[in-house]
Formats: sequence, C-alpha cells, structure tokens
Amino acid sequence: MAFLELRNVVKSFGRNEVVRGLSLSVEKGEFVSFLGGSGCGKTTTLRMIAGFEAPTEGSIFVEGAELSRVPPNRRRLGMVFQNYALFPNMTARRNIAFGLRVEGKKGPEVERRVDEMLELIGLGEFGERYPHQLSGGQQQRVALARALAPGPRALLLDEPLSALDAKIRVRLRDDIRAIQRELGITTIYVTHDQEEALSISDRVAVMRDGLIEQIGAPFEIYDRPATPYVAGFIGTLNLLQATALDPEEGSLLVEGQVVRVGRRLEARPGEARSLRLRPEALSLGGPGSNRLAAKLVNVKLHGAIVRLVARVGGQEVLVDCFNDRSLELPGIGADLSLTFAPESCAVERP
Repeated sequence: MAFLELRNVVKSFGRNEVVRGLSLSVEKGEFVSFLGGSGCGKTTTLRMIAGFEAPTEGSIFVEGAELSRVPPNRRRLGMVFQNYALFPNMTARRNIAFGLRVEGKKGPEVERRVDEMLELIGLGEFGERYPHQLSGGQQQRVALARALAPGPRALLLDEPLSALDAKIRVRLRDDIRAIQRELGITTIYVTHDQEEALSISDRVAVMRDGLIEQIGAPFEIYDRPATPYVAGFIGTLNLLQATALDPEEGSLLVEGQVVRVGRRLEARPGEARSLRLRPEALSLGGPGSNRLAAKLVNVKLHGAIVRLVARVGGQEVLVDCFNDRSLELPGIGADLSLTFAPESCAVERP
C-alpha cells in the first residue's frame, strides 16, 4: 500500500459536489502538487487529507490506517496555510514551539528542536522577533518551521506563496523543495501556478471539476498531455484549425498549406481536425520538414524569451525564441517561414 491513499473520495456541500470520486496514491517521500484553477477541488481535497473536512464518501489512508473520521490533531500531519496563521502575540521562537508544547514536550527538548528549525529555515537570528517584525517571506518560513517542528508524517501546503511577490516566491519555493528533500518528508502542495508546480514537484496532479485529469512527472504533463484540457491548461498552446488531406500518410491542410504529422490520422479526407503546437516547437526558417508561410503581427519581450505573434492565413500563431543578442527579427508585417518537426504536432477533434 502507498504511504498516502485516497479511494473514491467524494465531497459535497449540499447539492454541490466539489470532489467527485477522486483516487490517488502517493509514495513515501514524494512531492506531489495539486494544480488547477479556482473551484477545481484541490484545496478541498487537501483539507480532507488534513482532517478539516470529512469526505461525504470514500476513504483516506496514511501508512495503511484509515483516517477519514480521525480529527486533525490526531493525524500527525503538518499544515501550512496561505495566510501564515501565526500567533501575533508570540515571537517566531514561541510560534515554532507551539505544536511541541501542545504535545506535552518541555524545557531543553523544545528549545533544541526550535533551534534546529530556525537554522533549517535560515532564520537563526530572528527567533525573538514578532510576526509584524518579519517580512512576508520570513513569516511563511516560520509557518513552515512550526508545521515541521513536531515531526509530522507528511507536510500539506495550501497555496503557501500566493501572497508573496514574484522574486520572493521563486526563492522560497526552491527553499521548500530543498527542505523537503533534506527531510525526505511526503508533501502535498496546492497551487494554481503552473510554473511553481512544474518546477518543484515529483508529480503533478492536474485537477478539473473535482477529478484528477492527469497525474505524472512535470515533463510528462507538459510534453505528453493526456487530454485536450491538460494541453490547453499547461503552458501556452497554438491550436490551429486544419482539414485531413491524406490520413494514411498523416497529412493535413492548414490554411491551404500541407502539414505532415508523421503518423496515420484517425480521420477521413476532408474532416476537420485541430493541430496542437507549442510556441517553442516553431522556429523561423530553422530545421523541420513542415513549413508554414505567415506574417509577423507583433513582438513581445518576456525576459529570456521573445514571443512573436504571427498570422497563418486568418489564424494567430505564437512563436517563442530565445532572447539571444544575435537574434535579428524582421519588422512588423514581414513575411515569415515557420518551420517545425512532424513529431512536435498533436492532432485532435475540434
């Protein structure tokens, strides 16, 4: 049996079914992220694991023990909230010690553990400061240390970085991952941020309408999306309307131009299909047996990436290039030749 297991878990609030027969297995030491938009059921699922919500149906197991009706304080799971939830009248040291004292630990044992936690989160000199004397990132580190201090069996984090600015968020998410690896603690992380989930997780569970649409390693989720929803939700996607030309040879027409996908199509000649292409799969006249004539409409700088907005006939296409100093871009309105490999395409029904 897996370390953490959800079996056909359902959660309803009145007639509103928020989680619908969700099943999941998480191995010991894994870092799994629940990723999805608002209302997809990711936070509700986390709260059921933590014990703050009871499943309407189904079962939750940790280390083989059924926990669905066990109260939160008896589950031995650490929880980090979005809003930090620190006690304002307690110093960082006393906040971290709180869970230990609730468990009945006293004296040197508590002080030693608090010192360990302060060093782990890099705040060894900030133990006597109150929450209002700490930055948002520092407060979230204290919240993390408080959750870890009692030695929980698993760590649960509910969008812990959403209230922080971008640079602090990147630094702190890397710190969370480093601490998780150092401790080897099983971690469930809820986020709506795709980059966050893809950058720190062992596996990502993409959720939609109370179910897991796909779960897999970050590269798998991005490069081999199992459904059109996942393909559209993760990253940026070009979706071109096409018509099957020769299904046996795997060719289609896009705005009158032939595109080959390198495999047989499940379609009849003349049937409508959609062609999926990531912006980074396209290049300006580079290698690739497929070639589409286009016109440049706009250029957008995204730091290390330059995004070109082009038009193939009446359809918009995005092309991502590295922001190399040698990059020479044509002017707006210029003709482009967009190339891409057959294996970079995916075909679906419109």
